[in-house]
Amino acid sequence: MGRLSIDEVWDDSRRFFVRERNLLLPLGFATFGLAALIGGLAIPAPEKPGDQLPPGPWMFALLPILLLVLLGYVSISRMALRSRISVAEALRDAGHLLSRAIGLLLSVGLVFIALSIIVALVAAILATVARLDPNSMLMLAVAIMLPPAFVISVRLALLWPVLADRETGVRQTFVEAIRLTRGHAIKIAGLLIAYFMLYVLIVGVLESAVGSVFIILARIVGAPTLAPVLIAILMAAFNAVYMAFWTVFLARLYARLAGSSRGI
Repeated sequence: MGRLSIDEVWDDSRRFFVRERNLLLPLGFATFGLAALIGGLAIPAPEKPGDQLPPGPWMFALLPILLLVLLGYVSISRMALRSRISVAEALRDAGHLLSRAIGLLLSVGLVFIALSIIVALVAAILATVARLDPNSMLMLAVAIMLPPAFVISVRLALLWPVLADRETGVRQTFVEAIRLTRGHAIKIAGLLIAYFMLYVLIVGVLESAVGSVFIILARIVGAPTLAPVLIAILMAAFNAVYMAFWTVFLARLYARLAGSSRGI
């Protein structure tokens, strides 16, 4: 099993991203950025943090959002793994693989649904034995759910670059993604944690600091409804860049692991 150097993958991803930014950034804006913009404008914010949104017309926005995100993952992964490929070719290839990407997404969803059902049953049994109230039972279910859900996320982290490179079916893509992460789960887990924490931190700063400036400016010009639109555009731009680089990083990580597994 080859040695995996995260620093080397990071440097390689950064050089590639900077070199190909004129192609990657427009593609990121057209997929991840547009998906974030649709979500920011169409999905209402909950009245209180943690509240669930009631069903409504906003749910129709979920389909184009998911399709755009899948196109972004596959097309940018394709560009990071194929030399001299154009944006049009990457999008065309991603379109051909879209049905398999949807199958992968649905399969991952079924895995997590099955896990949540099992966790709910276990938590209900334990709560009955321990005579826990509903809130305590919910906290127990979350505590039970997090470790296996995180392990699954780690083992499936390379799904999209595997699909973009090998164009395999759903089952074969799952098997290959799990095989490539074997022996590297701890490093990939650290990457996922760092990715999530950095994302939350930057989003918090943008929404609180820059978002506050937008709100003040919108009130000054007498158009308070303009602030949410400006914030949505800002978050769309951030998501386009951040997700595009993360996708490139995962693709270059996959290339390193796939090369090691082939003895290159």
